[in-house]
Amino acid sequence: MTLEEMEKRLKTTEDALKKLEKRVNVTEDIQEIHQLQRRYVNALICMEWDECSDCFAENGKIDVYLHDPVKGKAAITKWFKEELSVTHAGKEGDIVVHPIISVDGDKAKGKWLLYMMYAYPRTGQSLFWVQGFYDMEYIRENGTWKISLMKWTERMGLPGGGPPTGLW
Repeated sequence: MTLEEMEKRLKTTEDALKKLEKRVNVTEDIQEIHQLQRRYVNALICMEWDECSDCFAENGKIDVYLHDPVKGKAAITKWFKEELSVTHAGKEGDIVVHPIISVDGDKAKGKWLLYMMYAYPRTGQSLFWVQGFYDMEYIRENGTWKISLMKWTERMGLPGGGPPTGLW
């Protein structure tokens, strides 16, 4: 093998390694985003409002059906503790499925299908299911993925068209 052939082969190998490294990094980023989304949903189910808030970026935004948009970490924390806590009693069953995530450097987008089961608080008996989509944006902040935008849109709704605040 000549020196030129070896250099060409080395260049091809280096290019392949760079492509592989990029694919591995994107795969790891997607897995971290999956973990972040699961962490958020688990905290939501358990009514761990500080943990929910911790999933969001400093300049994060929440845009949820039937609520005014909320911007910034302090406002998001307040929203979880003072607004969502009124309609979310910790008896619901939240399931997110079918994630579609794309990563572009330190930003990413995701779409998740959400099923939320409301239950009668005293017995835990299932009352009804709600279906909707999370349209998400993520940002890497200080080396950690955070939610920069959470938009939830109802697809199949609540009986009567609103949150079941009278049950709790």
